[in-house]
Amino acid sequence: MSDICAVLEAAANQILAVVAPATARLVRARVWLDEQDDSASTDGVRIWLPAVFEGVEVARDTPLALGLLVHELGHFLQPLEALAQAEREAGAAHWLGNVVADIQLEAMMASLFPPLAHTLVAVRAQVRQARLAEYVEGLHASRDLAEAANPLALAGRFARPEVPFDDPYEAGSQLEPLLQFPEPLRARGLSFARWLSAAQESAAQDLPGFLVQLMEKFPELRQVGERYAVPGGRSAVAAAGKAAQAEAAANVAALHPTRPMPVAMVPPSSCLLRPEAPQLARGLRIHFQAAGGATEVVAPGRLERRAAARGELIPLRLQLPGRERPRPRVVIGLDRSSSMKGADKFAQAQIAAQAVALAVQEAGGEVVGILFDDTAQVADAGDAALLFSDPATLTYGGTSFEFLADAWRRWPEHLFLLVTDGDGPVPPALPGDRARTAVILIPPDCDEDAMRQIAARVVVLARVRSAGLASVLTMLTPP
Repeated sequence: MSDICAVLEAAANQILAVVAPATARLVRARVWLDEQDDSASTDGVRIWLPAVFEGVEVARDTPLALGLLVHELGHFLQPLEALAQAEREAGAAHWLGNVVADIQLEAMMASLFPPLAHTLVAVRAQVRQARLAEYVEGLHASRDLAEAANPLALAGRFARPEVPFDDPYEAGSQLEPLLQFPEPLRARGLSFARWLSAAQESAAQDLPGFLVQLMEKFPELRQVGERYAVPGGRSAVAAAGKAAQAEAAANVAALHPTRPMPVAMVPPSSCLLRPEAPQLARGLRIHFQAAGGATEVVAPGRLERRAAARGELIPLRLQLPGRERPRPRVVIGLDRSSSMKGADKFAQAQIAAQAVALAVQEAGGEVVGILFDDTAQVADAGDAALLFSDPATLTYGGTSFEFLADAWRRWPEHLFLLVTDGDGPVPPALPGDRARTAVILIPPDCDEDAMRQIAARVVVLARVRSAGLASVLTMLTPP
C-alpha cells in the first residue's frame, strides 16, 4: 500500500505544482487509503481515497487509483461554496449539483492533464461495469422526468466511459438508445441530458450560474430525491488547503475545457537538411554559448609548475565553475497546415527551425520538434528529427493548437516556440504554460488575440525570410 501511496503523492504534487505553483513550493500533498469510507475527500492538501471502490482494491489498480485522485483534485479547482449556495437558492437537489460538478471537473482535468485522462476513463469504466444495469432499470421504470432525472444523469455519466458525459446527440452515443420513453417524456429527457452534457464546456466559475439556469429550464426537478447515490462526493477545503485552493482557483476558474488532442509519436521519415540552415546556425551559436565565471580551490586537478618550482606543499589546482548555467531546452512547433505550404512559408520556417535546433544542440541543449496541422506529431525518440523531414513526404491539413495541452505536460521544463500563419482552436492555458510559450505569426490570416491566450510573447512578422525568422526564434530563447 505504501508503494501506491507514493505514486499517488507524486501525481498529487505534480498536479499541485501546475495549478498552484507558488503554494506547491511551500506545502506537500499527502495521500492515504481509507479503509472505513467508500468515497474520497480532501482538505486541499491531504487526500483520502477509498481502499475499495466499486468492488476493486484501489491499491492493486494504479489507473483506477490515479483516476480517483485526479477526480478529487478536480473538485479542488471549483467554487464549492458558491455552488452549494446556488443549490439552495435554485432548489436543486445536492446530487444534481454533484453531477454537474463531476462532469465539469473531469472535462477540465482531462484538458489540463491529457496524460492522465485515461485514468478518469478507468474510473468511469469501473462504475459502468458495477452500476449501469441498475441505472438503466431505474430509467426504464420512470414515469416522468422527476423520476427519471437521477438514473438518467448517472447513465449519461457512465454509459460511454470515454467522455465525462454521453451527449445523446453525438454520433456513437450509448445513452440515446436507452431513452425509450413515449413523447413528450423522451424529448424532455433528451433536453435534460443535453443540458448536462454542456457542463463539459463550462468554466468552473460559471458552475453556480449554470445550475441556476438548469433549474429554471427544468423546474420539476426542484428537490428531487436521490434514487441512486452519486459515486464519489464533493469535498470541502479546510484551512490547510485554503491558500492552495485560492491560487488554483485564480489560475483555472475562467478556463473552458476542451477535448485533448495528444501528440502522436511517429518514426521520422526521409530527412532533408536545408543547406542554408548550418550557415545560419553558425551565426546563432554565440547566443547559446557564454563563458561562466570560475573560482579556484586547492585540490587535485592540474599541476601548477610555478607553484612546484617555488616548493609549495600542494602545487595542484582544481578549477570550479563560478556559476551554473542550465542547458537550453526548447520545443519548436512548426505549422505544416495547407496555408503554410504556399508562398514558400513552410520552407523558410523550416530553415529557421533547423538553424535554431542545430545551434541549441551544439551548445549542449535539447530540442524537441513538433509538426502540427489539425493533428500533431513528434519523433518517437522525442528529439528534433521531424524538423528535418522532407516536405514532399508531409501531409498538410488545417490548424489546431489543442496539442499544446498534451505537450506542455510532456515537456514541463521546456520553452515552447511556435511558428504559424493560421488560427485555430486553442487549449486552456495556465499562467505557467503561457509564460514559457512564444509564437511567431506570419500574416495575413493569423489571429493575434487567440495566440495571446496561449503565449506570453507574440511576434508578428511583416516579411517571411529564414534569417529573420531564425533571429527572432533565437531572441525568444534565453541563453
